[in-house]
Amino acid sequence: MRSGGPSATVGRVLRIAGGVYHVDDATTVVQASLRGRLKRTDSRIVSVGDLVELERVGDEMRIFRLRARGGALSRHGVSKRREQVIVANVDQVAVVVSVTAPDPDFLMVDRLLALAALSGIDAFLVVNKMDLADLTGPAEHASNLASPGAALGESATGDGLEQYAALGVETLRTSVESRAGLKALAGRLAGRITVLSGQSGVGKSSLLNALVPELDLRVGEISERRGRGRHTTVASALYRYPAGGYVADTPGLQYLALWGLDPAELADGFVEIAATGERCRFADCRHRVEPDCAVRTAVEDGKIERRRLESYLRLLDEAEKGR
Repeated sequence: MRSGGPSATVGRVLRIAGGVYHVDDATTVVQASLRGRLKRTDSRIVSVGDLVELERVGDEMRIFRLRARGGALSRHGVSKRREQVIVANVDQVAVVVSVTAPDPDFLMVDRLLALAALSGIDAFLVVNKMDLADLTGPAEHASNLASPGAALGESATGDGLEQYAALGVETLRTSVESRAGLKALAGRLAGRITVLSGQSGVGKSSLLNALVPELDLRVGEISERRGRGRHTTVASALYRYPAGGYVADTPGLQYLALWGLDPAELADGFVEIAATGERCRFADCRHRVEPDCAVRTAVEDGKIERRRLESYLRLLDEAEKGR
């Protein structure tokens, strides 16, 4: 694609390292820098996944224009004063958890699913390391309470994850060791820009290595002391997918503060809470202590998981404090 003159080219940013932007222009991957004028005139920060326009200046390629974005996976930066785009122009998010080692962080799953829904991005669940499910019995799974979201004692192979399928979330079960589910996952990624996201150590990089061996991504081990994965991916990066599209390996997210979240819209990220909330007495019910709250009644009746309401309320608190 050409734009802005005979020497300009459109490409997609694959990764950023040390101020160097690695850009796929559909024929090759070129290294580019940011043109000074772009830094002064565009407040957006060029991120992985962005479509940019490049021009050759002498022996260098420079990015001189950032094109409009589609769906972006974003969060608060560490300073919480500006948006940190994890990956731009995302088609879908694969929320990856493992049956154990590390134990599922259900709060993280809820956050990622809510973030995708509120950003207008498709999402599905990948339950990885299914080979380990055969090595641990129900009693051991019931004791896996290390993560905040697992504090209700849900089994990793039982209702704790099965309930997402009941909410309409597509769920794939995979194992790199046995290669179970990899064919289905490969088909789900074809032709799309997909972000694999979740806790450290759940096997995101291992899954990508199994599907695209030439990537040879670094894979870490689980910390015995903390039961968490070590960070082996330190920055987001896009990779060409052989069947078309791109896949993104993202850093394990130990925190995820949603960016620019309107508290009044948060329930839209929780499909069962949004649907049930339409029956509350007050249209602006936040499902805390308001009278005649249909959501809290549904929780007491066992129709909505209490943990899901707790996830919603925790995000609601964060959204209100962040305004």
